[in-house]
Amino acid sequence: MAANLCLGVVGLVPFFLLMLFLINFPLAALGLTSREPTENDGMFPWAVLLTPLLLGFCALWFLANLGLRNLTPAEHARRHWWLAALLTSAPALSLPVGALVSGSF
Repeated sequence: MAANLCLGVVGLVPFFLLMLFLINFPLAALGLTSREPTENDGMFPWAVLLTPLLLGFCALWFLANLGLRNLTPAEHARRHWWLAALLTSAPALSLPVGALVSGSF
């Protein structure tokens, strides 16, 4: 399970870039957010950067957890994928909670 926490720390970079992409393009097109005023390159550089980064991270996560699932006892194997996803997302979810607790939000 420590491997999933480490993958969650590594996954902060793709998560952050994905959030920037979503804020600047689809959510801004729907009127839910406003675009960054200096963003004038369009979606192509984002697609070139995000696609291999997200695919690589998802492949790494899947292969690591496929190996870890084989080490999991049979009675806990059913819960392995849910627990792996929760532990991987824990570092990303702890950032806004930490900001709320410290008062910097």
